[in-house]
Amino acid sequence: MRKRILLLLLCIVTAFVFLCPAMADGSVDDKRVFDEDDILDSSEEDKLQDRIEEIQKTYNFDVVILIVNQENLPYDSLMAVTDDYYNNGITSKYAFKNDGLLIFLNMCNDEDGRDYWFNGCDRGAEIFDNYFFNYMRDNTGFLNKLKNANYYGAFDETLDYVEIFLKQAETGKPYSDSNPYKKPKEPMSGTKFTVLALIEAGIAFLFGKGYANKLRASMNTAIKRTEATEYINQSSFNVSRAQDIFMYSNVTRTPIPTETRSGGGSGSSIHSSGGHSHSGGGGHF
Repeated sequence: MRKRILLLLLCIVTAFVFLCPAMADGSVDDKRVFDEDDILDSSEEDKLQDRIEEIQKTYNFDVVILIVNQENLPYDSLMAVTDDYYNNGITSKYAFKNDGLLIFLNMCNDEDGRDYWFNGCDRGAEIFDNYFFNYMRDNTGFLNKLKNANYYGAFDETLDYVEIFLKQAETGKPYSDSNPYKKPKEPMSGTKFTVLALIEAGIAFLFGKGYANKLRASMNTAIKRTEATEYINQSSFNVSRAQDIFMYSNVTRTPIPTETRSGGGSGSSIHSSGGHSHSGGGGHF
């Protein structure tokens, strides 16, 4: 009996020794939020991780959030750096799937500020191209949230648009410059509806009152003359010649101001790296 118990314990210990590394590797492989600068708390990381897992299940597409704080990492090298993260996992520290999108932040605050970068790989390069990068910069709260240190909000909003773009891509007509995304109108709240109704009622009242005064005034045939010229007999005064003489002229020219935009960035067309297709774009914050 004792031999059987010892044999059973030996089997359990052996299985534990062999399974633990595999379990550890699986947990690393499944992780999709890598916050190496600790700008997110654990609950925020968990919520972002859950959202990414839902995207993986629904669209068979990978999303990775990687936050670092690295000096001597110039902005113009971020394309090659993020390509390398995807292609090689930076000496296998990370495990990324081929079809995916990498959302990358470098929190090192250099002379240009901090940097963000999007890198789409394979199917991700086709869906998340320059149109997506520019839309996130110009038409969402992503950049302002980064500037205001609302990092969870910036990532959460980005995942909203990742799902929107992935869902559209399934129709065979992904969003692009020729097929732009149109944000749906938000339903009007009860308070806003009441305010607009009161404004419209006030405008209608003022218009009706003005029209009534005009009708009342038209019924009075004895109209008081308000200008002296109305008392002049038009046939008694005739001007045969009129001439305006200007002795000086002054022309003022004001240049049209050019548009400026903060948080500048750039994007790239699809390129090949490490046997994969990549798209890339980002900016400063």
